Amino acid sequence: MNRLLFALVLGVWTFFLGYIPMDELFPAQSDSSNPSRPYQALDLHSYECGEQIVREGEASSCFYVILSGKVGISKRGKFVRLVGDQDVFALESILFKQAMPYTAKAMSRCRIASYGPEALDHFLCENPRMTQSILTSTLEQLVRTTDNLAQEAAPFGLDEVPVEFYSDGAVVVAEGTPETDLFRLVSTEGGLKVTKEGAEVTRIERPGEFFGEMAGLLNLPRQATVTSIGKSVVERYGFDDFEVIIRDYPEVALQIMKTLVTRMLELTRKYVEISW
Repeated sequence: MNRLLFALVLGVWTFFLGYIPMDELFPAQSDSSNPSRPYQALDLHSYECGEQIVREGEASSCFYVILSGKVGISKRGKFVRLVGDQDVFALESILFKQAMPYTAKAMSRCRIASYGPEALDHFLCENPRMTQSILTSTLEQLVRTTDNLAQEAAPFGLDEVPVEFYSDGAVVVAEGTPETDLFRLVSTEGGLKVTKEGAEVTRIERPGEFFGEMAGLLNLPRQATVTSIGKSVVERYGFDDFEVIIRDYPEVALQIMKTLVTRMLELTRKYVEISW
């Protein structure tokens, strides 16, 4: 079956078949001594949190199946989506014969199997359940990417904004440290917990929300600690970038102002409740 029939085959089998976990369909163990088994994985590898799996712009001749763990997908330094157990990525390099269009990085400890183009041909011809699983993963990733686009604030015309990945319990900002960078939340599993002297004061949960601006504006050490609840992705901006944002994006300046006022009202309410 020609790969050009990929979408049609996937659509038909998605309609008729139920979801089957990928690692139950075929063994991930590679067997290079048996070329009659093209469906077996070329490699089974474990990645630590933060380790890069594929890099944007590099040539790739295989696609990947996540057996366990979480992987962050980013393009030009900007976070796009989070993928997890039984998801497939890097199919583009095989289907369209192009360099990798994005970077994939482990956001937790991962076990990932890699497959060559022969395996894709075999799945399409011989294993409709695997074909259905591939389509399910692709469609779910499309939905997640669309949701992220709908939730995010308008993008900025700033070059090379660093994207940082935090695991559960990791500290994004530490109280008392003398730094002035500004952050924007891209995505999060459980939000960012803000604590002062160990006591929780608020949470940051909305994608697109800024935090850390007080240190730069008032030239003070960090006034609170920000900790990730679950996996979180944030963008980091230098204070010079902050001045550009305020000057060139007045709607964002208004958003930051509203956020500061909302936090002040929330803290005032909590202070009054404690006082009484």
